[in-house]
Amino acid sequence: MFREYTKALFKRVDAKQLMQFKPPTLPQRIYTKTFNIDNAHYGAFCQEVDWPASENMHPLYLQMLSLPLQMQCLLDKQSPFPLLGLIHAGNSVVVLDNCDLSEPFECRVRFHEVRPHSRGWEVDVILEALQAGTLVYRAISSYLVKVKAVHVAPLGLKQEIHDECELQDRGLIGEISATANTGRRYAKLSGDYNPIHLSAISAKAFGFKKPIAHGMWTLSRAVSALVSHNDNAQSLTVKEVNCRFKKPVFLPNEIHIQQHCKTADSVLLDVTDSSDSIVHLSASVAFNQP
Repeated sequence: MFREYTKALFKRVDAKQLMQFKPPTLPQRIYTKTFNIDNAHYGAFCQEVDWPASENMHPLYLQMLSLPLQMQCLLDKQSPFPLLGLIHAGNSVVVLDNCDLSEPFECRVRFHEVRPHSRGWEVDVILEALQAGTLVYRAISSYLVKVKAVHVAPLGLKQEIHDECELQDRGLIGEISATANTGRRYAKLSGDYNPIHLSAISAKAFGFKKPIAHGMWTLSRAVSALVSHNDNAQSLTVKEVNCRFKKPVFLPNEIHIQQHCKTADSVLLDVTDSSDSIVHLSASVAFNQP
């Protein structure tokens, strides 16, 4: 996706729309592509995110595979948003039916909605994947566009995923070493060559002291750790993942995967630093028991 990032450098931003009180107008175009899953690529992804041997597809794989379509959507000529400088704020994934990796996926990506945020605007891009005409997968990526304008929502309105839970009940289920080349490895798999993930030099050009791990890599590793920790890992079906990204994971780093508020069919996850003092992301995961 080097071409897309090159286009992003020259993309014109409609500052007038971003500064006004009402939400910016979202383009209506739908970007589509049919994906035939390459087993070698899927295997490399599973190895990278430590997905255990399972009869079920990793719930974030299609979201990663659709990234080029998301990039095209965000680069739409009628979109008022910049691509460079967007902050990946959250993800919501729902696996609606069995995803058969041996059959093609018809993927459709479009803008979904936009809402005020205390730092600007938060815009959603939705992915819908169909097999044989049936909707089997839906994912929403939320991106923060930072602007200083009169529309912004007051601080304190954002709802946290874990508001209702006691954090002292957290239990460690995984420890992960995020190495210095993690961003480059995941970029090769995902096609996301955003400079903030690749090296210290390119990250510093965009205001980061070190390169940072892709949020989707961190979330994918957290979901893998949860499934691996379960006694029924091979047949456990993850049906929904909701995540909010909080603090970047600078590379290299040691991170912890914590779970809490576990029930028969759901659990809350936190990814923290090695001292458990910084929360990098919080997520809720729902699953079907075999």
